Amino acid sequence: MLSALRRRTDHLVRRLDADRYLFLLLLGFGGSIVVTRLYLELTGYPTVGGDTLHIAHAVWGGLLLVVGGVLPLVLANRSALPVAGLATGIGAGLFVDEIGKFITVDNDYFFAAAAPVAYAVFVLALWVYLRVRGRRDPSPRSELHAALELLGDVVDRDLSAADRRELEQRLASAGRADAERLSRLAHDLLELTRSGALDGGVEEPGRLRRLADRLDGFADRHLSGARLRRLTTGALGLLGVVAVGDLAVVGFIGLDLLDGTTTSLADAANDYARVGIQDGLGVTLLLLRVGLDVVVGVLLLVAAVQLARGRDRRGVELGQGGLLLALTLVDVLLFYTDQWIASGAAATQLVVLGLVWRFRRDALGEGPDGLSERGARTRSAAR
Repeated sequence: MLSALRRRTDHLVRRLDADRYLFLLLLGFGGSIVVTRLYLELTGYPTVGGDTLHIAHAVWGGLLLVVGGVLPLVLANRSALPVAGLATGIGAGLFVDEIGKFITVDNDYFFAAAAPVAYAVFVLALWVYLRVRGRRDPSPRSELHAALELLGDVVDRDLSAADRRELEQRLASAGRADAERLSRLAHDLLELTRSGALDGGVEEPGRLRRLADRLDGFADRHLSGARLRRLTTGALGLLGVVAVGDLAVVGFIGLDLLDGTTTSLADAANDYARVGIQDGLGVTLLLLRVGLDVVVGVLLLVAAVQLARGRDRRGVELGQGGLLLALTLVDVLLFYTDQWIASGAAATQLVVLGLVWRFRRDALGEGPDGLSERGARTRSAAR
């Protein structure tokens, strides 16, 4: 049965620019939850629909999910895919935001575990994005599929000069296929491309592409070399100190409660920890989070020291591992007690993770998964 399933899935290939569409999905998912909860809190949780009806925002989420699913089924244009990704992300966020109503008998939107569950779904989507980001299947079938997608932009006069170069590189790679039908198709398309027949479909980059290129150029000028090293090292060190600080909070609480009373020090520490320690569950959650925070903090501090000493690979691996541990485990516990503190922590950690990835690319020539980006660019240029 497993072999039959493998045969059915072996022909599947990753869509061109799938990581970009997943990034838009993540942006819409996380952004819709944060914006919705902030809006509801600022407006006093209004009811839409009057005295009889209550149109929950999960309804609008379901509608956007349908839109995001229908667009790629109906439209062949690649330009529809970013819209589909963003609509799907926003729709999923609006739907998952009301998870508390779906998992409780009394339809409790404010159920304490709702925010951690919603964040866990986001982490799952983030994991999929990390698995897809930066990966390129070098097989001839995958290269030919990507080339055919790019050819669709010729019809819409939406093919940039960079896309045309990529098209030729992918066709040249697909031309080495063992199957004659694939290699012949790739060679014929490559000859057609080089003959100038596609020149009328090549357009100058649009405003968004030019803006993205300018932002990339700005980042390359100002976020590279020694400056990038200092910024990444400082960010990892600061987050490490904050994470280890939870251990000091527990120590202060323990010392303050030795005489069996609760003073303002314990109350202040309890407010900082964002966990109610009045009962057994609160104590368990606090100790679990503090234990994980200490592990994260030590990893980040050691990573900062390694980067400062020039041991880039070890520092990058430790920093990336610590940040992923914080995003996938620590923040889930933090969402149980304070969704806004947790949202800020997750956003900060994602920004620092982006810095680590940029430093990894700049210093080691590798993507987040450890694959060589320099080698991939060299192979592509050689084609």
